[in-house]
Amino acid sequence: MLIEELEVTAFLARIDIKDEEKDKYLADINAMLAYVEILQEPDVTDLPPTTHVTELRNVWREDIVRPCQKKVVDQMLDMAPAREGTFYKIQKVIETQ
Repeated sequence: MLIEELEVTAFLARIDIKDEEKDKYLADINAMLAYVEILQEPDVTDLPPTTHVTELRNVWREDIVRPCQKKVVDQMLDMAPAREGTFYKIQKVIETQ
């Protein structure tokens, strides 16, 4: 990367880079780009696509809807600033057309 490219990139990203910092940032970016070039060297044309590094699967429990005791529902609704039936009532946040 050239210093002019760094300046354009910083301008587009709305980042203010001082003149004395430009050489350091340029060296850091060029080191990162060199590393990316190393990663592009191996031939991976015959490798199958990988979606996960491990074969682990989701081991969480099933999401089962269970009824809640009326006493607990009433306690929760009593703390609501406003309610409508058995629901919290909130201000409208999305306008529909």
